Amino acid sequence: MKIFIAVPTFENISPDTFKSIYGLDPCGNWLVFDFVRGYDCATARNQIARQTLGEGADYVLMVDNDIVLPSDALAHLLEDPKEVCLGLYASRTAKNIYDGNVCIYKTGEFDYKTQYKTQEIQGLLENGVGKVRIHGGGMGCALIRADVFQRLSFPWFDWVNYPDRGILSEDLYFCEQCTQNGIPIYADTRVKCGHLFRHVQWPV
Repeated sequence: MKIFIAVPTFENISPDTFKSIYGLDPCGNWLVFDFVRGYDCATARNQIARQTLGEGADYVLMVDNDIVLPSDALAHLLEDPKEVCLGLYASRTAKNIYDGNVCIYKTGEFDYKTQYKTQEIQGLLENGVGKVRIHGGGMGCALIRADVFQRLSFPWFDWVNYPDRGILSEDLYFCEQCTQNGIPIYADTRVKCGHLFRHVQWPV
């Protein structure tokens, strides 16, 4: 299976991010790496989606330039594979990983407001829950099956200002398009990523 790993970035990739990508366990898959630089994030992600289809990849793993992946991230994300599955990392509002929010949102919400907390994720893990259905989340670590882009209309990623919902960032816009087209979104509670620019890491 061919997996395209791509980083959307306006400038550069953190060395720790690149090192974590280089250290991924390929799990017997053919990994191809590239990054898109010099664009806003929505444009970069759209370019990555196009390149995913052009590469003939089965999946794309999008990794933000300040995310540090655990070496077993692919192994977990590909276990019982989903069309869209996200890893976890601290949200912008988190002061520390122990009592902060994670960049995934609970199902059953009209707006993207109710985030999972770290303690809730830990509870799911302790109860043996690997993947959990979510409303949507950040694409800092996102494994997406390539044919998802063929099922959605372009642009796949965009910033949209809804009169009754406020602004949706490009990653939440993608999640919204998935929901409207019957594509479920999951998060893997075992894929716990560092968030360098937020200075928040999961405990070892």
